[in-house]
Amino acid sequence: MKQILKLLLVSLVALLSVGCSSTKPQMSTLEVRSMQTKEYENTSDLVVYKALINALLDREFILKSSDSNAGVVLANYTTTKLNGTEVLTKALATYLTFGLNWIFGDNNMDDSLSIDVSANVTQLQGITKVRINAIAKRMNSEGEILESEMIVAPEYYQDIFEQIEKSVFLEQNLD
Repeated sequence: MKQILKLLLVSLVALLSVGCSSTKPQMSTLEVRSMQTKEYENTSDLVVYKALINALLDREFILKSSDSNAGVVLANYTTTKLNGTEVLTKALATYLTFGLNWIFGDNNMDDSLSIDVSANVTQLQGITKVRINAIAKRMNSEGEILESEMIVAPEYYQDIFEQIEKSVFLEQNLD
């Protein structure tokens, strides 16, 4: 009976670690840049720069570094989420070890979900461009990166650009 349970546990862990394969098509570099970039006409780079910072702060990002002269902003957003796979694995291990895993094991089952954003604001011939790059990471309770992937959802960037536009509008019309 114990052999069957151990075999079941090993099979379950192997299946969960393989996961689902992704079939989404790869985007070209030009498509990614186009999605990550927005142009603002007749708006100074400083106004757009401040609007970018406000948009990130509104989304609960923490600024890590910024330089208005270079037009660069680095920010991070981190939250925690219960890791269902880890809960299941630890529950089975606790059952199979008659509770010893729970007593002596690491019982932190939360993963940190983090988004690192780097953004650049440049002005050329009266047009201010903003390019935002966002990388999503999932880390375990020890801080090891389990997954890291560029965010390639157009709606993610569009939401930030809409917040920037609102902030630019307010800045230009409240003076």
